Amino acid sequence: MRAHAERLGMPSPPKKIIATGGASANDHILTIIASIFGCNVYTVQKPDSASLGAALRAAHGWLCNQKGKFVPISDMYIRKLEETSLSCKLSVPAADQDLIDKYTLLMKKRLEIENRLIQRLGR
Repeated sequence: MRAHAERLGMPSPPKKIIATGGASANDHILTIIASIFGCNVYTVQKPDSASLGAALRAAHGWLCNQKGKFVPISDMYIRKLEETSLSCKLSVPAADQDLIDKYTLLMKKRLEIENRLIQRLGR
């Protein structure tokens, strides 16, 4: 997820992640997401919000297409951030920063392999 999001223009690290859907209620998953992306994770204060997340992502894609460039998703949330809450605050002690650094290296290697396969297979 991080590699593909960065490829689409997401900054690294992002300022925050907004998690939706059933897994957003799982603190362990949110902690892993915070560690992988290197930022705080927020959740929407509504249950069963996966379709909301998909709709927001689609609206964001449409907005970027209309503007002809990447638009921060936060532009869609102006005056609406009170409907999200911080679920997983990332503290970055040495061990966590080491995990983020290792994941970043492995992610780049995986992308190199993916790009070579795309070139070789033509898709």
